Amino acid sequence: MPTLLLVDGHSLAFRSYYAHAKNREGGLRTKTGIPTSVSFGFMKALLDTMEQEKPDYVAIAFDPGEPTYRHEADQTYKEGRPDAPEDFLPDLSNLQELLQALKLPVISVPGYEADDVIGTLSRKAVSEGFRVKVLTGDRDLFQLIDDEQLTVLYLSTTFGKGTPPPREFGPQQVKDKMGISPQQVVDYKALCGDPSDNIPGVKGIGDKTAVSLLTQFGSLVEVYNHLDKIKGATRKKLEDGRDAARHSQYLAQIHLDVPLALRPEDCKLQAFDDATVVPILEKLEFRSFLNRLQKLHSQFAGEVAEPASNGAISPSPPPSFSPSS
Repeated sequence: MPTLLLVDGHSLAFRSYYAHAKNREGGLRTKTGIPTSVSFGFMKALLDTMEQEKPDYVAIAFDPGEPTYRHEADQTYKEGRPDAPEDFLPDLSNLQELLQALKLPVISVPGYEADDVIGTLSRKAVSEGFRVKVLTGDRDLFQLIDDEQLTVLYLSTTFGKGTPPPREFGPQQVKDKMGISPQQVVDYKALCGDPSDNIPGVKGIGDKTAVSLLTQFGSLVEVYNHLDKIKGATRKKLEDGRDAARHSQYLAQIHLDVPLALRPEDCKLQAFDDATVVPILEKLEFRSFLNRLQKLHSQFAGEVAEPASNGAISPSPPPSFSPSS
């Protein structure tokens, strides 16, 4: 069974940025002042994960630069989050240039978050017989996990030297961490909300109560079908917060039908062109990656191509990654 690694681009990018921003004043930079915390941390985590998991296919999804359908449904969605640091965006731009030079599919779809792209692509891949692993630091993606074919490689919240590798989560690991099943993650957020995304949940319902209700009744629908069996203040909170619960459920649900032209088979690793990749690595002063080019070729499942007549390595044409109409 071929393995597809899907990467939550913004999740990994922000973790990379803050990992180095905490450890060095101003983060990582080249001698000429180019910020590289995002690019270096992201590439190291990605390549380490590829070495560990040995995927046959890889794709990276990023959030779009404009509001999504969730913002249209709720203008306060993700309100309160700080703006991206000034040096984050140019660093992210250099990272995406490097990923494209390595012929890794990079996709962003207007109106949808990276989670929705990952959800849609993972569903297609599982239906076509792929084993899917999702690299992220976001628990939202736990809702995609199934028993056999789809797991989450969950990034540690610990940054810095000695950061442990991502931990693979299946249904049991989700149960151990959150007290619920992957299928209950959306309803859990509907009940107790998610401050990181400014999803309100039911006012007054916390983590422990949400887990208890879902353990007893199984789902949000069944919680509300059995209000007569819930006593006291909890019942009153649920009655008052019925609309908020439904709204929060909508915001927390990953969309599984994003219009995508990219197919799982388009994500196959392929040989990259040294003549395109090396100048970017040199600009970013990534000597450690330059020193392992042959290993990178092996990781990307490609043979080093014969030099073309102009001395450059002949690349094969990349697939198209634009969303379908």
